[in-house]
Amino acid sequence: MAAPDSSPLPSDPARPPLDDDAVLMALHAYWNHRRQGRAVPDRRDIDPVDIGPGLLPNVGLVDAVDGGARFRNRLVGTAIVERWGFEITGLFLDEIMRESGYRDFIHELYRDACRHRAPVYSASLFRWDVGTHMVTRRLYLPLTHGGDEVAMVLVGQTFLGAAPGPVSAYRHVFYEATMEQQRREILPVAS
Repeated sequence: MAAPDSSPLPSDPARPPLDDDAVLMALHAYWNHRRQGRAVPDRRDIDPVDIGPGLLPNVGLVDAVDGGARFRNRLVGTAIVERWGFEITGLFLDEIMRESGYRDFIHELYRDACRHRAPVYSASLFRWDVGTHMVTRRLYLPLTHGGDEVAMVLVGQTFLGAAPGPVSAYRHVFYEATMEQQRREILPVAS
């Protein structure tokens, strides 16, 4: 699977957000196919075997708890765990992130996916030191779980650094860096 390009954020706001991120584009296509004409697919329609080894490292499955008051990581791909620097499976969002500004931003992305019953795309550019940056791109895809209400979110997340090789663990980046840019977009759902 091709890696996303190294540009921080798309410079043209009219440009579709997924067209330069092969991982997120493939995950969106998978979710869209699994809808089978419905507004939102059900959890039973999502099969990790079908998602495949090219996408799974960048995928998470998150429970919306108490109607979206909190979000708990049910399953988290290895690329995401590696960037966090520790295992986050089973943890609530507020147990992972202590810094309220960024945590609240991420929490709202999950809520948007649940409330709008539509994919939500987000990208954030973090900068620290001179010339050092990291971009993370996220795609939040709502799922029902045996009913009509959105109860889970299928998440794709990719990371880009300024230089080849790993960058600092994600949790350290958002504690030490300034989030300079962010993009948030609720994507249309195809009929």
